[in-house]
Amino acid sequence: MAVTAVGVTVFYYLIVAVTFLLFGMGSGGDLPVSFFALPAVELLSGAITLSAVVAPLLFVSGITAWRVVPPSQRYGGAIGGLVAMGLAYLVAGVLGAVSGSVYAVATGGPLVGSVIGSVGIVFVAFLVSSWMAFPAGILTGTLYERSLND
Repeated sequence: MAVTAVGVTVFYYLIVAVTFLLFGMGSGGDLPVSFFALPAVELLSGAITLSAVVAPLLFVSGITAWRVVPPSQRYGGAIGGLVAMGLAYLVAGVLGAVSGSVYAVATGGPLVGSVIGSVGIVFVAFLVSSWMAFPAGILTGTLYERSLND
């Protein structure tokens, strides 16, 4: 699951980079090299940073999913992969709400706004990445199940 998390993150950032490149080239004018170089470095940095957070989260949620879904369950690998991805998004939302609450209390800011903002970030991340994360989790779970049976 951790490898899948890194793969999905890198694939997502690759899609963003290609989209950025296509929009930049579609603007029609001559663009300086820095227009493409700086965002490429930023996207690579974002992919590495996000992978460092998401990979451990999915590693733990993958282990939890394999403990919850019995190996004898039909399509257990696919179900385990689906559960692991869903659990990862759920844990990220809870951690976001807790960190937003701690931040608001520590800085004296508005509690509700911080929590809504933190959960909102996870919600947007879910909307943007779930279309590829859930199928990748199901595929990874299925492959893992097959590797155990062979």
